[in-house]
Amino acid sequence: MRAFCFWCRILSCLFASCALLWASMSVIVLPDKYYLSHFFELIQHLEAHYQSVFEPAHVDFLKSFHALSEDAQCAYVRMINRKGLVFNNISFTKYPEINDPLGSLKELENAKFLSRVNETDKLMLTEFLTKTDLAKWLKKSGIRVASSESRADLVIKAQGSLDQLLLTNLELYDELFVQRRFEELDYLLFLYFGKIQRNLTLYTLRDLGIRQAHSLKTDFKARYIELTAAKQDYFFYSEIERLSDVQSEAEILEKLEFSRSVATDPIKDQWLLGIAIKFEDVNQDITLAALKECGSHPARERQARLFYKWEQVEQSRAVLEAILEDPHCDEELLFAEDFFARKFGKKRTGSLTDILKSSKQVTLSDVYLKKPEQGVIDLYQKQGYTGQFVENYLWVGLFGLIFWEELFASPVAKLFNPFDRKPADLAGPVFYNRNEVLLESKLVQMNDYNAIEFIILKTVTEHYGKMNDLFQWTTSLAPMVLDFVRKTRNKNVAHILRTMARRFDVYHSGYPDLMLEKNGEISFIEVKADGDSLKYNQLSKARLLREAGFDVEVLRVKWQSDPNQVYVVVDLETTGGAPHSHRITEIGAVKVQGGKIIDEFQTLVNPERPIPSFIQKLTGITDQMVADAPKFSEVAERFNQFTDGAIFVAHNVKFDYGFIQKEFLRIEQDYSRTHLCTCIGMKKSFPGIKSYGLKNLTNHFQISLTQHHRALCDAQASAELLFLMTGYKEPNPRKQEEPVAEQET
Repeated sequence: MRAFCFWCRILSCLFASCALLWASMSVIVLPDKYYLSHFFELIQHLEAHYQSVFEPAHVDFLKSFHALSEDAQCAYVRMINRKGLVFNNISFTKYPEINDPLGSLKELENAKFLSRVNETDKLMLTEFLTKTDLAKWLKKSGIRVASSESRADLVIKAQGSLDQLLLTNLELYDELFVQRRFEELDYLLFLYFGKIQRNLTLYTLRDLGIRQAHSLKTDFKARYIELTAAKQDYFFYSEIERLSDVQSEAEILEKLEFSRSVATDPIKDQWLLGIAIKFEDVNQDITLAALKECGSHPARERQARLFYKWEQVEQSRAVLEAILEDPHCDEELLFAEDFFARKFGKKRTGSLTDILKSSKQVTLSDVYLKKPEQGVIDLYQKQGYTGQFVENYLWVGLFGLIFWEELFASPVAKLFNPFDRKPADLAGPVFYNRNEVLLESKLVQMNDYNAIEFIILKTVTEHYGKMNDLFQWTTSLAPMVLDFVRKTRNKNVAHILRTMARRFDVYHSGYPDLMLEKNGEISFIEVKADGDSLKYNQLSKARLLREAGFDVEVLRVKWQSDPNQVYVVVDLETTGGAPHSHRITEIGAVKVQGGKIIDEFQTLVNPERPIPSFIQKLTGITDQMVADAPKFSEVAERFNQFTDGAIFVAHNVKFDYGFIQKEFLRIEQDYSRTHLCTCIGMKKSFPGIKSYGLKNLTNHFQISLTQHHRALCDAQASAELLFLMTGYKEPNPRKQEEPVAEQET
């Protein structure tokens, strides 16, 4: 009965979600001044919650905005929703809801929300002006401009000659304005969104039904109540935005000095790591100062690596020993153990390489080339296991379902506006520290299936479909999690969830790909195909799972060509190179098995549009030839059946496979095949050839290509390349030849 009720509730949630989706698909027309109502909604929220962190400039900004006429308010909000700070006053005449656009701009100028351009705005002007206007400005200022120069060239030239550029030589001078008081606006938007965001797009997406809002909670408190904390976070967020800007070393040193007066914080650490990376090859002192001040991983890892790179070996050793003595997290400890062993213990290979080399290896058919995890699942199913791909989804789903109330619904949940989908306190230990009693009261019940089932079912029943940034709702999530909890009552799952709660930002990802079950016993596998590497965060999660009592292994996959495997080698001719805007004119395909062609498929296709003349010349396929040919929708089923169960092969397979997938999407059908590229395969099998285009490879290996750029001929030639790659035929290269020029559609 309990299970029946559970599925009834699930179905009701699904029907409700579908109803909402259906409603959202209807055409929504926004009112003329929708953007102004959005801005008022934002500032009303700020005025209600953030007075304690306003400075006089912010109070004056809001007072000045309220004093504007509605036309001027509309013009201002239109302005802030546009990209950049420079704009042409003529562009505001296109908004019909603004009765007097030029008068509104004058009002904004009087209220100091904008101004005419001045000498300090030249850099912005170079990035705003069109190529034509920029060239005129340069020429009138006595700077030579060549007709061959691109806009990017002119921007670089202008920015290197700012002193020579005179505003009086700028033809558009009387039409250009610059937004002012943007620092105050940036700060207000930061208070609301908790990050640097310079537009109100989320409100528009909400009103159009694209972005869900107001679903997690409705009672919001202030993100900041202390001015100092708000200004510090705003400073570091702003500096992260400026990392790509040119800044003097003196500026950076001054900011580093300020950072020392601020307590360790994830945003501060993000900026410090950015500074360290930016100056790594420029100024060692700045790099080390930033890394030493940073309190988060991987700051000390970077220090150890850089000291060693700079041949300051003893300093590197000292940092490693400090990590080994007091690691910040498992990943840092694993790095230190590995790096110390290799650099100071004279070990030739790292622990990650050793683990990977010593791990169990299985051989799979290359039918699983693009989906090795599914190949491993199928392999283990033959041994009596059931398996599924879970990776991080199992763990963040379990975490979210059990701790939903603390994460999203609690009065102290760190969601600060209707658009927040992830609690702000998950970045660091604050979430666990704030909710320790409530979290532990649930964790002690982890071995009581009925208690945990009740918590999970309650979450699903009350909150199914509510958008969040931790996990995606699916109908399979709750059954998977409940089955997992039921079968792992003898494991210390609480240890894993507690670790995630303490540092979700570190422990939310890196978990093994597969979960296996046999005779009620759960185990995990991390799958590594050829070319994959093992990462420290994956090793740390494997260690965490083992601490909880689970068997975890790394499995290497080796590929083997199945002599009975069927391949379909495909070539297409098209009206152009972009699947979203061009169509197929011809399909050629050959089915091969055991090194032999066993079937063929060829048809012209009516592209339902003219074929460009240069394409007709290249392929020989004319509009007259395809006029009576079938449309793709008429050959789709036959092609689908021809390739069913086969590996899809092509030369530059992304092109052909992408076109085929797009054509199937146009008739509202899915098309998915494991695919293989003969261009990439030939590069691996026969390195050192000057060109890997189809024409050059066929010439190099003396393969027949009598009608290049006709689909069936090219498919047959590509099949010969496949035979060389898979060893069914011996290569027969020419002695010497020059690369043959390629022409591609």
